[in-house]
Amino acid sequence: MTAAGACSLCLALAFASHALAAFEVRDATPAALGAASLDLASDPFFTSAGYSASTSHTTLYQSDGLTSERAAVAFAGRSARLVATWNQLGFPGAREHVLRLDIEETGTRAVLLSMVAERLALAVDGEPSRGGLTAGISILARVTLPRGSLECVLAGDRLARTGGLDGLGVEPSVPFALRLRSGAIALAWMDRWEPSGRASPRLVLDLALGRTARVRMARGMKPERSGAAIAIRRGRLEVSAGRLDLDKGGTVGGVGLALVSPDRGGRGGRP
Repeated sequence: MTAAGACSLCLALAFASHALAAFEVRDATPAALGAASLDLASDPFFTSAGYSASTSHTTLYQSDGLTSERAAVAFAGRSARLVATWNQLGFPGAREHVLRLDIEETGTRAVLLSMVAERLALAVDGEPSRGGLTAGISILARVTLPRGSLECVLAGDRLARTGGLDGLGVEPSVPFALRLRSGAIALAWMDRWEPSGRASPRLVLDLALGRTARVRMARGMKPERSGAAIAIRRGRLEVSAGRLDLDKGGTVGGVGLALVSPDRGGRGGRP
């Protein structure tokens, strides 16, 4: 086995308590931890027009040196949002690097589309980097209700993959979310279905505490776990913290910091 292959195995073992393999940690920001999720891209705490720049740091399962660092820039206009993200995950000498570009339709229309492209790379000291490109697509359908809205999101994650990812365990999956919004409350059932039949259902509750604070709580199954996070926005600064606990042991904790454009009021868009 090459050093790169050994690294992939080590990463898989490191995440065994959460049943995750290489490149399966899509997001470890506080927003994701509050949703009891590492394997889905997180929904932002706040949605508004303009730009933002954010960074986060996460420690995983009390493993010495096993961390995730993330940086992102985003711009939301009248009809679309563009998000560019860089993330690294691993330990000294062996790291996964992910560059991700999301292009999303926004607005109040009943159907919205989004596309994502990723560059995945596994870097091991003393070995050539291995990796490749992936692409996916998702659709959001919204139904307006008398006191809120019902949203359904269905995606094809990493449907297209280049040959450089062969042997690294990168497989397609189908993320799904059904969300009911009413006033300051949003309740969502989320899952991610894989070709192997593995799923990871979770129930997520979002609470808006005025215009400047958000609380997110979740309960997940397979494996059983709980998540909680809070975000506070004051002026152009947003601070967040989150924690994910597995019932059988293991904790993931993270903090985030974001600089946002002056508040011009929230806009309808993706959840």
